[in-house]
Amino acid sequence: MKKLIAKVFGPQKKIPTMLPNEIKIELKGFFKKEFPNPGIDLKDDTNLLDDWFIDSFGIVNTTLFLEQRFGIEIFRSDINPATFRSIETLSKFIADRLNNLP
Repeated sequence: MKKLIAKVFGPQKKIPTMLPNEIKIELKGFFKKEFPNPGIDLKDDTNLLDDWFIDSFGIVNTTLFLEQRFGIEIFRSDINPATFRSIETLSKFIADRLNNLP
């Protein structure tokens, strides 16, 4: 799996700390590029699953991006509607993981 991630997104980067706003900017850029939805303004509280229409493939792609870009590990139990609901919920999840890196 790590080889696939590296092939798709390049070498993994360790991110020691990021401000919440920086994480949100990264996430918005990713979603706008990978899942364009010109009819909707992507905000921190936009429901990604209902309003931005991130489907199961999009969840997999997003998970790979998060692991690669932020250097965090995402477990199966992390992949749920509460975590992937919005930019806000994802950024909090990422910030928590970054704060708990070894």
